[in-house]
Amino acid sequence: MDLRQAWRNRFRQLRWQLTLSYTGVTVAALVVVELLLLGGSTAVVAVLINTGRLPSRIIETAASEYVPGLRPYLQQVPPDRAGIADWLHRFEVTTTMIQVAGAIPVRISEGDLEGVVIGPDRRLLGLSRTDLVPDGVIGQPLDVQAVPGLAEPLRAALSGEQQPERLYARGRADDSIVMAVPVRDTANEQVVGVLVLSLVVPTLPALLGQLAPVLGLSLLAFTAVAGITGTVFGYLATRGLVHRLHRLAAATLAWRQGELAVQVDDRSRDELGQLTERLNYMARQLQHLLDMRRELTLVEERNRIARDLHDSAKQQAFAASAQLSAARTLLARDPAAAVGPLEAAERLMDDVRQELTNLIAELRPAALADQDLEAAVRAHVGAWSRQQGLAPTIRVQGKRSLPLEIEQPVYRMVQEALANIARHSQAEAVEIELDYASDQLRCSVSDDGQGFDPAAPHRGTGLRSMRERAALLGGTLSVDSRIGHGTRLIVAIPVDSTRINDEERRFE
Repeated sequence: MDLRQAWRNRFRQLRWQLTLSYTGVTVAALVVVELLLLGGSTAVVAVLINTGRLPSRIIETAASEYVPGLRPYLQQVPPDRAGIADWLHRFEVTTTMIQVAGAIPVRISEGDLEGVVIGPDRRLLGLSRTDLVPDGVIGQPLDVQAVPGLAEPLRAALSGEQQPERLYARGRADDSIVMAVPVRDTANEQVVGVLVLSLVVPTLPALLGQLAPVLGLSLLAFTAVAGITGTVFGYLATRGLVHRLHRLAAATLAWRQGELAVQVDDRSRDELGQLTERLNYMARQLQHLLDMRRELTLVEERNRIARDLHDSAKQQAFAASAQLSAARTLLARDPAAAVGPLEAAERLMDDVRQELTNLIAELRPAALADQDLEAAVRAHVGAWSRQQGLAPTIRVQGKRSLPLEIEQPVYRMVQEALANIARHSQAEAVEIELDYASDQLRCSVSDDGQGFDPAAPHRGTGLRSMRERAALLGGTLSVDSRIGHGTRLIVAIPVDSTRINDEERRFE
């Protein structure tokens, strides 16, 4: 076995399967949490933008950080346009991190924010780019209506409004936000200009792009740590479980070999411990049943021998007695005719002797030693018809080989039924049917004799013996008979299909 196969076999063990499954679940759960954090953070930022928290925070940040640097250029008379242009250049290359809702950082880079400075007379004093006011001319009045969304925030800023909620509006096509930040003179608090900011609203992919690097690195780090930790912990946690399963497997192997006294020592109260306790109880019960079976062996064996003697030797002895009686009757008036019954009686006595020999030696019935049920029935029917002068009809459907423990009792029941017909029926026609169904063997023996009342008490043991044989096989015996209308016996024996293939090789 090469190294690759050895490792493959190792990872097929239950311990490694449980370990890897624990590791996979841990890593998968962590990935799901990270993805939820990523999606949740993106959704929160998007909600904050749409609800106005982000533009309000930008206005507050601009008022505290940008306006102080811009104010000196606007306080001069006239305003210092060169200084304003230089300040806007520095503003353009600045990257700012805005803290939204106290803790969520949103990065505002140079490509996201555009700045425009407007004087109190609404003249354009400077701009960082021409995207917002492409037609604007420095020093000339700004056409406010040409800038979507700027009119209301600019009016509020020039009037001295300080509430951020009134200093912004949606820009063109709702993909930008226009904000107006008033710049006041430090001496008299008069508005000396307005800083107009235009922010391109971050799209969902952009937000994901900002958050993905941070969460991605944390995901890799936590996944590696969780994978290693999960593997180690899973391996250690499953050692005890696998050891308990090994002990249970060893005990079941001993039970399979008949050592039912072996018990598994597992005192835990979990599901595996409860299963072990039930299996131990089952083993004790099986041992108890085996002990009881041994105690009943002699009684069962006596009953079996009694049934066999009744079904075989007794019936043949009765037939021999009938032949002897016929010979005695014929002997007085026609001695030559008495030879036939005497010879038949002699053959029957030989059969009785052979049957008793078989019972004593505990061998298989001679009829089924080297042939199947149908052949045995036909052989017995042939001998019976020669004795009785009546040829039964035999019908077979779906023939196949069956286990000997099924064929032997059915054969004995056919013998018993024919013996009863010869003794009581006075029939002129007899029919035997063997039906090999997929899940049962159905055997029926019918005649057109005088019949009887099945509900009436009977002194003989024939029917009782047949019922016992059928019950031992889990089957049933039904009797359909009326006085003057013949009798029909039907035996149905369940068949275990899993054993048929083995039995089919019996006569190969």
